[in-house]
Amino acid sequence: MQVDSHNARLEMMKILIATALFPPDVAPVAVYTKELAQRLATTHEVHILAYGRFPEQVPGVAITTVSKRHPLPTRLVLFLIALMRHARHADRIVIENGASVELPALFAALLTQKPYILHRGDRTVPTSRMRVLIERVAQRYARRIIINLPTPRPERLPFAALTEETETSYERSWQAHIRELEDALAYA
Repeated sequence: MQVDSHNARLEMMKILIATALFPPDVAPVAVYTKELAQRLATTHEVHILAYGRFPEQVPGVAITTVSKRHPLPTRLVLFLIALMRHARHADRIVIENGASVELPALFAALLTQKPYILHRGDRTVPTSRMRVLIERVAQRYARRIIINLPTPRPERLPFAALTEETETSYERSWQAHIRELEDALAYA
C-alpha cells in the first residue's frame, strides 16, 4: 500500500470547525463544510459547531448546534460559550467567515490562545461598518486566511454520465484544498 508522504508527516489533530451554515442549510458554505468535515474526519478528530437545530449527521464527526431562534445577542453569547467549551479540547480552529461566527470565534481564540485558520468561503462584501470591522479584526488575528474553494461538485443528471475527467478534476481539487488546509493547520 502506498502512503501519501503529505499525510505521513501530519499527526492526527483535533479540529474544531465553527460555521454559521451547515446542512440542512443549502448554501454553498453549508455543503462545503459538510464535505470538508467528511474528508478531514478520515485522518483527524473533527467537531463542528454550527447554528441550527437538526444538523445532518456526518459519520465520525461530532456536531454541536446553537439554535437560530434566539435573538442575535443571545445567539452570539451562546455560540461563544459553546466555542469556548469545545476550543479547550481542540488543537486548531477553522472558522468559516461571517460576522455571527467571526466575532465569537475571535474572542474564543484570544481567550483560549488557540490558533485559528479563517476560511473565506462566503466572499460577499460586508455592507455595514460593524461587519467590515469584525472581518478585518478576524483576518488580522488569523494564523492564515484561505480563500480557495475546491471545484464545485459536478451535477449528476438523470441519463447523463459524468466524464471521468470531470470526476477526476473534482477529486484533485479537493485533495489540493485539503493539503493546503492541513499545511496551514500544521504550521499555525
